[in-house]
Amino acid sequence: MFPTPPRPPRRRPSRRTLGLCALLLGLAALSGPSRAAPVYAGSVSKKAKAKALEKLRKKKHATFTQSTIGKTTIREAPPSVNIVNILSRTPSVNAYSEGPNGMRSEIQLRGFNGYQISETFDGIPLNDLFNAGGFNYASTRNSLPLSLEDISGVSVYRGINNPSVNSLNSLGGTINYEPRQPSPFPGAQLTLGGGSFDTLRYGALANTGSLDGFRTLVSFTHDHAHGWVQNTHDTNNNFYLATTKRYNQGLSKFSAYLIVNENEGATPHTVPVALIEKYGRDYQWPLNWTNSQNFDHHVLALVSLENAIASNAEIVTKMYYLANSYNRTSYTNPAEIPELNPNQPYYLPNEPESYATYNPPDNYYNPVALFGSSYAGTAYHLYINNTSTLGVQPSVRVALPHNRLVVGLDGIYGVLHSAEYWYGNADVPQDVLYNDAWNERDQRSYLDSFVQDTIHFFGNRLLVTPGLKYTEVNTTDADNPGYFYSFGGTVSNKLHDTSPSLGVSYQVIKPLVVYASWGRTFKAPEIGAYYSSIGASNSQGQDVIPPVTVRPEYVRDLEAGVRYFTPSLEASLALYREDFRNKFQSYSPVSGPYAGLSLDFNGGTARYQGIELALRKDWSHWYAFGNYSVNEAYYGAFVNPFTNQLEPSAAVPDVPNHMLNVGVGWRGGPWKADAYLKYTGPRYAGYASYSGISTNYKIPGYTTTNLYLGYRPIRLLGLSLSVYNLFNKDYYAYAFINTAYQNKIPPFAQALVGEPRAVFAQARVYF
Repeated sequence: MFPTPPRPPRRRPSRRTLGLCALLLGLAALSGPSRAAPVYAGSVSKKAKAKALEKLRKKKHATFTQSTIGKTTIREAPPSVNIVNILSRTPSVNAYSEGPNGMRSEIQLRGFNGYQISETFDGIPLNDLFNAGGFNYASTRNSLPLSLEDISGVSVYRGINNPSVNSLNSLGGTINYEPRQPSPFPGAQLTLGGGSFDTLRYGALANTGSLDGFRTLVSFTHDHAHGWVQNTHDTNNNFYLATTKRYNQGLSKFSAYLIVNENEGATPHTVPVALIEKYGRDYQWPLNWTNSQNFDHHVLALVSLENAIASNAEIVTKMYYLANSYNRTSYTNPAEIPELNPNQPYYLPNEPESYATYNPPDNYYNPVALFGSSYAGTAYHLYINNTSTLGVQPSVRVALPHNRLVVGLDGIYGVLHSAEYWYGNADVPQDVLYNDAWNERDQRSYLDSFVQDTIHFFGNRLLVTPGLKYTEVNTTDADNPGYFYSFGGTVSNKLHDTSPSLGVSYQVIKPLVVYASWGRTFKAPEIGAYYSSIGASNSQGQDVIPPVTVRPEYVRDLEAGVRYFTPSLEASLALYREDFRNKFQSYSPVSGPYAGLSLDFNGGTARYQGIELALRKDWSHWYAFGNYSVNEAYYGAFVNPFTNQLEPSAAVPDVPNHMLNVGVGWRGGPWKADAYLKYTGPRYAGYASYSGISTNYKIPGYTTTNLYLGYRPIRLLGLSLSVYNLFNKDYYAYAFINTAYQNKIPPFAQALVGEPRAVFAQARVYF
């Protein structure tokens, strides 16, 4: 039987946090309604109106499917909303965080996961070159390159899209984060807020205005929370610098951005649903059973030069550097694992190993001699994943009488050092050929070149956008011997392919546009397809390194839609079908030479298809919006190469078939108010040991309702109150089907609990 820990009460805000909330709300009440309460939005200039109308025109005439998230939505987001889950406001996006400050975040776009979509910042790729994802890739639980404080908008391009927009791994779409821009006027603001789960936020921002033509913005934001389940504290610090200058009589522009994002926190682990139901929804594995502490340090530097070379042509050159340093130290008590505890049926995260032995020359570490057993000597795991990337992205844009031509390149080179070390106490050495389970150093380069044209016919009523991208990928993986590898080695290969696209839009009447598009693209295998070729002997006991057999993934996209846009009304309907070939799957054997490794293979075909409907209406003080999406994703049958069994046609797991967003807001005088509802439909769960193979278990659907209230009684002070999950809906953000040790109990659901009701109050002082 399990030891029965006392059930702690549901975590409440601390007295300090409650006092802060009361103070902020008290300020709002004491200030009262003002007879001459000014409206600080300011009058809209003709230039700003023209800019807004041009942006609306581009959205209406786009030949591909897209949507946006505006600056106001971003600036008003509370801590429960982060750079990832804010995307859920757009059609066909299911994005959520399983811990505070973006810890263990997941993104799905049209059913494609975060490893199958492209994420960019001002058009430069954020995706890791080796493990494909932009956030939390390769089990880097809290790897976040950005925060909401760094951006002023988001464009979500669904589907293949054109080559000037898409980037690495754009199978399901591209998400572009737009940099926050410095103001032409000097000013500063201070931020202080707090709320549920001991959430605390403070920050400062300063704009220099124009100094010798340079406009500069500097900001720092600190976020801390204890999380909505036990033992999941997290702290995030974000620094942002942006500077711009126009020159050459305003025809050229220099921009530079620097982001440093640092996160430290404890992993929220999945827990069997039976234990959650028994001990409460804030239950987490006890710290003396298992725990893991994560530290992540991200740096992004970007310099952009826009130079006019003629009255109708410009060269845009972007040079960028991205670096991520991640480490996680995890501990699991050998006395609590099912292999040694007959009362424990459940596997625990990061379990110690039974086969770590003194094995020179590959491993000189002797866990039995130092700690008494292999299990005791591998109770602590240190995992590191450090990457750095350099890139240059030149492009030429030419405006001709009837078309707009863009030609560009994106050259990227990156290196990776990834390793895991085992030891018997928290001071884990990092010694090669001593205690490393694996230790790899990899290189990868991408070279993208593209040409795209936007051709106008019939007085700009008909737009045709043909595009073609050529991509070359070079990869080298080098692994030392280790506990996962009986011998080391190097494997490499070169891939290349083309990605054509074509989009057409036609203006039927001034507000009404119909469009259709087609595209094809590919994704290179992740680094797991390379290292799984190293370190296992063949059936004759010979040390061999077979070639990489995993082939690139391919997606062909076809979609059509209609838009009706006016300055106060936006409505759109889109239909899409994406055919998937060579879909990557992942399998983790529980025994044999590959035990514990995540192995990649191609799992046949899949079809993703759906319908997306969006509507927004603005009145003088009110606005309302809604979007509804139906997304289906199904595999074709294929033979699993590891089990030699036929996997039948089935739904792709973790894809909600139905999602709905509905919101209403009011702006008047010093007041702002918003109510926003998100429905996420049921979805099939997957298996623990396979990625991408579904079960018959459905994760229940859920609805969260969120409120925002803002009040600016005087020019120098802004107050806000936010409530996430107003009705305290219980739901699971993620779940899968797991098996018990030696099948002592039937297969069971294991899950992560979604965030319950959270209240947050904030004050901003403006100078």
